[in-house]
Amino acid sequence: MKFLKIQNYNTLMKSIVLLLLCVVHVNAQVTLPSKQDGFWYKNRIANTKSIVIEAFFDPLCPDSRDSWPPLKLALQHYGSRLSLVVHPFPLPYHDNAFISSRAMHISNQLNTSATYRLLESFFDHQV
Repeated sequence: MKFLKIQNYNTLMKSIVLLLLCVVHVNAQVTLPSKQDGFWYKNRIANTKSIVIEAFFDPLCPDSRDSWPPLKLALQHYGSRLSLVVHPFPLPYHDNAFISSRAMHISNQLNTSATYRLLESFFDHQV
């Protein structure tokens, strides 16, 4: 009988430790940023009736460059039923990707209509 009590005690202690670890893990999660990091295409912020596409582009990435023209065609075809927000996502193996992403942020703060012209300029001048 004494062995049974010790086993139950060990199980109870393991359960308590596991519960505490879960609580600590949940409390250590990163909170969501207060401001969205992205640029709305043509300043067309999503409404309740539009579908939102979120694209994560590296301005110096050839794959991002190749996906841009079909995405623009879809935006033109569907019009106001589609909204796009591009998030700058500089990849570590593209030289100067971080700098070009920062340039997009600066351009957006100075003139929001120039942000996508700058992105297309980056795409046009890739080697």
